[in-house]
Parts: sequence; C-alpha cells; structure tokens
Amino acid sequence: MLLIPEPRKLKINEGSCSTDTPSSLSIGEKGIAPQGYVLTISPNKISIKAADAAGAYYAEQTLQQITEQSKDVGLPCLRIEDWPDFPVRGYMLDISRDRVPTMDHLFRLVDALASLRYNQLQLYTEHTFAYAGHETVWGAASPMTPDEIEALDAYCADRQIELVPNQNSFGHFERWLQHEDYQNLAECPDGFTHPVTGPRPCGGTLRPNEESLGFLNELYQELLPHFSSSKFNIGGDEPWELGQGWSKPQVEAEGKHAVYARFLKRICELADSRNAEPMCWADILLENPAFIDELPDNVTPILWGYEANHPFDQQCEVLASTDRPFYVAPGDSTWNSFTGRVRNMLENIRSAARHGLINQASGFLVTHWGDNGHPQTWPTALPGLVAGAVFSWYGDAESNLDLTVQLNRLFFKGEDRTAAEVLLELGDVDQLLPIKIANQSFLFTSLRLPIEELQAKLANCPEAALESVVNQTWEWESVLNKTTIHAEDSAWLRGELDLAIDLTRFAAQRCLAVKAHAGAASEFSLSSGLRADLTQLIGQFEKLWIRRSRIGGLHESSQRLRKLL
Repeated sequence: MLLIPEPRKLKINEGSCSTDTPSSLSIGEKGIAPQGYVLTISPNKISIKAADAAGAYYAEQTLQQITEQSKDVGLPCLRIEDWPDFPVRGYMLDISRDRVPTMDHLFRLVDALASLRYNQLQLYTEHTFAYAGHETVWGAASPMTPDEIEALDAYCADRQIELVPNQNSFGHFERWLQHEDYQNLAECPDGFTHPVTGPRPCGGTLRPNEESLGFLNELYQELLPHFSSSKFNIGGDEPWELGQGWSKPQVEAEGKHAVYARFLKRICELADSRNAEPMCWADILLENPAFIDELPDNVTPILWGYEANHPFDQQCEVLASTDRPFYVAPGDSTWNSFTGRVRNMLENIRSAARHGLINQASGFLVTHWGDNGHPQTWPTALPGLVAGAVFSWYGDAESNLDLTVQLNRLFFKGEDRTAAEVLLELGDVDQLLPIKIANQSFLFTSLRLPIEELQAKLANCPEAALESVVNQTWEWESVLNKTTIHAEDSAWLRGELDLAIDLTRFAAQRCLAVKAHAGAASEFSLSSGLRADLTQLIGQFEKLWIRRSRIGGLHESSQRLRKLL
C-alpha cells in the first residue's frame, strides 16, 4: 500500500473492513496537532478524529487512497496518526515569464496540490492581471481576469488551499516600465547595466517615492478584493538598479538598505491599510538584517535560495532571531532548463526543510519560475512538486521519498514505471557534462550564449560527453515508445516528455557543431539538418504550449528558438 505523503505513524492490525463501511467523523479533538488526524479502520467501523477541518480533509484523502488500493480485498484494519511539520505548505507558480496557464490547467494544478496536502498557492505576478486602464501592459499577455481569480479562489478554498495574492511591487517591474506611459515611475527610465546580464534598455525598479506609492495603491485597490485570503506577497526582490538613477542622492546620503527598507515599509503599510498581511522576499533584507526591524510587525519575510548549497542554516538563524514568522522558499530547479535539475532540487528542498524546521519557520514555499521564456514543460515540475510536499509535511522525510513510485502513482499511472524513470533520468542530464552553471542547465543556456563564449565553455567539454547525451536521448525515446501511460492527459505528458528530450538532443548536437566549427564565430550557422530539426521543434513547442497555457506570451517565448535559425 502506497500512501502519499506517507503517514507519520501507521500500524497495521489483523482483519479487514468492507470498502462500503460508512465512516464517523469528529472535528475539534483535543490532543491532536493542528491539521492532524487519527484514522482507525476496524472490522466493522471506520473512525476519523481530527483537530480541525483541514485535518478531517487530509484524513478523508488518506482513506480514499486506501480504498482505491483495496477494492478487491477490503480495507486493511489499521490506525494512522498524522500531522504536518510546517503549518503553511505553499506552491508558487510564475505566470509572468510568458506562460500564463489556462484555467483548466490551474484547476488540475490545484487538484494535484490538494492531493499532496499543500495548503497555499501563489501566482507570481508582474503584469499578468487584467488591471483596468492598463491594457498597454497586459494586452498581449492573456492575463488573469478578476472573474478567473474569484473562480480559482473558490476552487482552492473547497480543497483547503489558500490562494494568496502576489504582485511584485518594487523590482521586476520592467514589463511596466518599458512602456512610455510608465517611465516616469522608473528608477532608471533610460535603462541600466544589470550586474549579471549586462545592459538593459529599460528600467525594472520603481522609484521609491510618493508617485510610485500612489500607483501601487491603485493596483492593490483593484487586485485584492478578488481574493479571500488575508495575506499578500508584495515581492520586493532584486531591485538591481536602486541608487543608480532617481534615488542616487538618497542612497549616497543614507545607504541603499536604508532607502530600500523605508520604501518597502511604506509598501507594506499600503497592504496593511487594505487589511492584507504583507509578506516579502528577504534577499535584500538579509544583506543588512538590522533593517528588518524597520518593517511593520506583521510582515512575513520569505527566505529564498535555489542552489543545493544555499546557506539556509545561516539565513534561517538570522530571520529566527527577529522573532517574526518567516517562510523558507526552495525551488524546483526547472527554470533555465529543458529538463530540470533533479539532484539540485532534492538537495535544495531537503536543506530548506531541515533548517526551516530547526529554526521554526512557519511556512515552506516551493517556487516554480519561468525565466527566459518559461520553456520547460509541465512534467519537469512534477518531481519538485512531490518532493516539496513530502518534505514540508514531514521535514525528516528521507525514508518516505520514492519519487519513481510516487510520480508514477500520482501522475503517469503507467503499467510500469518507465515514464517516471525517464523523467528523473532526464532531470539528471546535467551530470553527463562537465560544465556546471549556477541556477541553470548548461544545454539550455548554450542556446543563449554568444558563439565565442560558448566555444570557450566547450573547450573543456569532450565530444564524447556531448555524444553520450545525444545517444541517451535516443534511448529515452525508445523506452518511452514501449510503455503505456494511463493518465487522463497521457498524450500531453508523452508529447511534453518527447519535447524535453528532443530539445536536449538538439542543444547537444548544436554544441558539437559549434565545437567542430573552425572558422570565425560570426561565420557559424546551423547545418540544413539541424535547421530542419529546429523548425520541427518550434512547431512542436507551439503546439504543446497551447494545451496547458494561453496564447499570450507564446510568440515571445518561441522567438528565442526562432532566432537560432
């Protein structure tokens, strides 16, 4: 019997119980941890005792899982005691890097979250809510509408999930500030030099002034009433150019962190004035933790970090010392990748859970980002979705984690476990190459690098390593063709796995061509065969996109592949 997440305490007793035996339910039981339950199956009786409505819901889910696996033999007599380690177990989906999910896919996501006992969902938003009067910004993005948010909110609530509004409100504002009508709000309206990626044609950070606050207040006034949640993620991460433009005199006089904290405080007060408890990213605050005390008492910092070696231990200690609730936010390691990075994801999530628990973090938020066009297909998110659920329910969950079995049971429903095995092996494709780049997969990044830079990186990468990747992709496709997936969306899943494999093969073959190119970098071009392969891949990419995602953003995302032709 496979129960997901595996119960904390499970005792199998002798005997069995008919599957049609009615169950008794008691909510409000003392001595049971919040969101916890006790499920007892006896020969003629099924009893559920729960601390609260959430615990009752999770007990009923567990009973359903047991019933599904016991249809022919009767329910096993047993006693289960279970409860979560993290009070908040959240999932954050980026809907602002081109890919906005269809409502059907969002509902499917919520069903998956509910089955895994997540109890919070955030849709990371920069420009993809249909704010009235701001069509210039979101007109081509197929944004979420107020009615859609309310429908999703109700769907979540029925499944013990809180839909928390999320609108980045300081940095990452380039989707607005690139337009002339909003440049008066920009710290650097004529662009700036990003410390990682170089020159950018427009600003991405709001000026920390009254005009920006008035603008944000109008957005909040329109956005927040469509959510039943009392929480609100105002973002605030990575204001890269703060102090380089409009606020330069203030930053020179007071320091960047003082200016940042003062404006962040004002944003939080705006949220609070609308009865929304603010939460914010903690990256800038952790650079100078003394300024955390400048924020209102009801602000919840979110500690994000996405590499296996992220210092969650040190940073959790800092936030715990402030005596305010905080979340840890690892990632699923799928962005800047066609395949995901499963090993990195597991270490990252495991570390966040361990150190979050030690330091009594109140929440655990798994993040799924979409940097550089959100090219990763849905299956790549599934390992992180499951691992995040297991570790956030039971932080010491190593013995409870069997991704191959769990992925197959929940999502693929294969006659064997081949699809899940291929997905996990595909997510380890980076291990076949000697080139490692933080926060991304090399093969994905190879398609974005200038040829000269790519040639330099490939200098220490043997042809045999790239050829092994190509050979492995053919093997994966071969074994997938021999397996049957019984999931409702089996055709989509198979197509999405095929696309991830084919993109991986193309990237490796292109790297081999670049490595073999003897002329000037400016003279490199794809062979006719690779050009034909890429043309077919683009068509495959666009066809699969519209199955789960809206049309807005598709052209911008696929254009990143088209420019390679």
